[in-house]
Amino acid sequence: MKMIIEAGIHQIWPGFDLQIASELHFTSGLTHLQGPNGVGKSSFLTQLLLPRLVKNPAYYCLYFEQQMQLQITAVKAYAALMKPRVQVEGEADAVDFLLQDLLRSYEAEPRPSLVLMDESLHAERIKAFLDENIPDYSLVFSSHGELFPSARSIVFKPLSSSRSLVDAPAN
Repeated sequence: MKMIIEAGIHQIWPGFDLQIASELHFTSGLTHLQGPNGVGKSSFLTQLLLPRLVKNPAYYCLYFEQQMQLQITAVKAYAALMKPRVQVEGEADAVDFLLQDLLRSYEAEPRPSLVLMDESLHAERIKAFLDENIPDYSLVFSSHGELFPSARSIVFKPLSSSRSLVDAPAN
């Protein structure tokens, strides 16, 4: 498994871009997006990485939003339509449903899975599920603490109010 984001300047929003110092390689394992609030970690996930994954049928993609309220509403509706129907009450149920849905898809047609996680309260449970059930996965996550010390790092640093530097130091 390998997903690459090219080096260069990537416009994220009008008036804000990310300067990626060198190619970023997303391979099997753990990748920690590090940096202070407001430097573009969430935007990197939603505006650069996620759109590429959605367009690439070679991978399964699962995204856990930082604020899951809208995602929970969508999952509740989807879970109510699926057979067997599942009742989703809150964030933990939504996480469990999405992981089980990934597993069903994987078991029907195995392929690498990229899971994006933006400051999830369920990080350890998500990683444990992937370790146990999905042999070839990449978990790309942002957090302010060091959740998984073995993770590769991608560091976000503000250069100005309109640009952040993104670099992957040798781990």
